[in-house]
Amino acid sequence: MEKHYLGIDIGGTKIKIVVIDEVGEILEKNEVSTDDGSGEAQVWKQKIIATIRQKTEQYTNGNSDILPCGISAPGLVDAQNKMILHMPERLHGIENFNWSVELGRNIKVINDGHSACIAEYESFYRAKGVQHFLMLTLGTGVGGGIIIDGKLYQGNLQRAGHVGHMTVNINGSQTMTNMPGSLEHAVGNFSVFQRTEGTFKSIRELVKAYENGDLKAKSWWLESVRRLAVALASLTNILSPEIIVLGGGITAGAEDSLLKPLKEFMSDYEWRPGGHRIKIEKAKLGEYSGAIGAAYYAKNNI
Repeated sequence: MEKHYLGIDIGGTKIKIVVIDEVGEILEKNEVSTDDGSGEAQVWKQKIIATIRQKTEQYTNGNSDILPCGISAPGLVDAQNKMILHMPERLHGIENFNWSVELGRNIKVINDGHSACIAEYESFYRAKGVQHFLMLTLGTGVGGGIIIDGKLYQGNLQRAGHVGHMTVNINGSQTMTNMPGSLEHAVGNFSVFQRTEGTFKSIRELVKAYENGDLKAKSWWLESVRRLAVALASLTNILSPEIIVLGGGITAGAEDSLLKPLKEFMSDYEWRPGGHRIKIEKAKLGEYSGAIGAAYYAKNNI
């Protein structure tokens, strides 16, 4: 039978599922609710286990070797990419849960920011010969992933790519990682109410007001974009990627209201030897990127 690849992305409210073939074509995709916090203990986990078993039977007649499986999830992953080690506050039961042992087969686990990065890279940039690649996901917080020499760089303790925790304001609020004034706080949706002095409850509201000419909204939004530009210029100096891709709900929702001022701010901060400037592009895959990346990671590592 032909080999296929199963990818599962565990989000806060939804579990995304994809199956791809050898060339990355999506054969099917769907989603189910996690029901996390519904009162039924770890129902999300049973849904995933049932899905893996059902897809294995559907595509392989029970031969799991021809349906490698990857799982994308928030949190820090162990060195063997077998389980999530640290995932505070939600998805109770995911920490130290070994999917491979539970299912009796090799399951790869990857951080969700890393997974989104792999998905965009494998789908659009590897074939173009790109070797050094950076992705940021802008949403509730800020995540990301790094490709070096055509391979995902996870780093010591698998912490690489957590670019949201870099400092862009030394006098700013301290984050869970003890960093003051993080990029995540400057851009993420979770802090917009605080950043706008209680005026806006979401980035969507802030950007809409900015687009409608609200002067305070303009000041707050452009300050966030300016700090993002400082972060991207810094990351370019450190990692020297060929391209930076921006994904996540904020990027998808703001579009030109983000990208246009961002590129203007980059001209103020980016080091451009010989006139070279970093390419910044919008992610293309959308909400299934985590699941697609998990499938690709299984494809390349099982």
